Amino acid sequence: MEPLDQLLTIVGKIVLWGGGLSLVVYQVFKRLASRWLDAKFDKRLQDLKHQHGKEIEQLRFKISALLDRTTKLHQREFEVLPEAWSKLNDGYWEVRVLVASVQSDPDINGMPEPLQEEFISTCELSEWQKAEVREAEDKNKRYQKYIVWHYLGKAEDKIRDTHICLRKNGIFLSDDIRAKFAEIDDLIWKVFRDHRMNVEHELERPERKLIDQFLRDDGDKLMKELEQLVHDRIWPTHDAVLDLPSITPSQDTSELKR
Repeated sequence: MEPLDQLLTIVGKIVLWGGGLSLVVYQVFKRLASRWLDAKFDKRLQDLKHQHGKEIEQLRFKISALLDRTTKLHQREFEVLPEAWSKLNDGYWEVRVLVASVQSDPDINGMPEPLQEEFISTCELSEWQKAEVREAEDKNKRYQKYIVWHYLGKAEDKIRDTHICLRKNGIFLSDDIRAKFAEIDDLIWKVFRDHRMNVEHELERPERKLIDQFLRDDGDKLMKELEQLVHDRIWPTHDAVLDLPSITPSQDTSELKR
């Protein structure tokens, strides 16, 4: 503002010394000063608009990137959730049937010989195991001794498949759902290991405390809790989908335009 201050000093002196000429000079100065201030203001306003435009563009880019990332994450989550839920159910029911206290095994001893041979030849046992079943006096007992290991293998494959799926894709799940999946997965593994130990040692009084609790209460309870979490995540409520502020008739529409 130095040039303006100097000019004001000169004009002030002319006004003191110049009489009528001072009025002319004052009017000229007033007009020039007004234009100069307007030009300065317009330049400053343009600079501010340019700066605000850059900031708005940067903010728009950040919001767009965030929305794009969020959309991709949600899409991946909705792909993972049904797969993880399906695999967990497969493993859960495989183990639940495996550890049930009452098993439904075929009565080979009571079959006619042709039916015995047909059943043994088409069952899942290996050839040497089939041969031992044919030769055994108690075919039921020998069959059950071997077939249980095939059931154990199938169940282990199912729950391992679930475990790998959760380890690979758990990062795409929300914390509460991931924690519930992990809790059930851990329980299934513990129940499976207890049952396998009982089979390996052929105990007369096998340890079944955890197994029976799993069958009676814990298993179904945890699965229902997880089912609700998954359902709520896939099918959100109307309020969660459309969480928009309400507009009353008395609200100033000029504020909305701004």
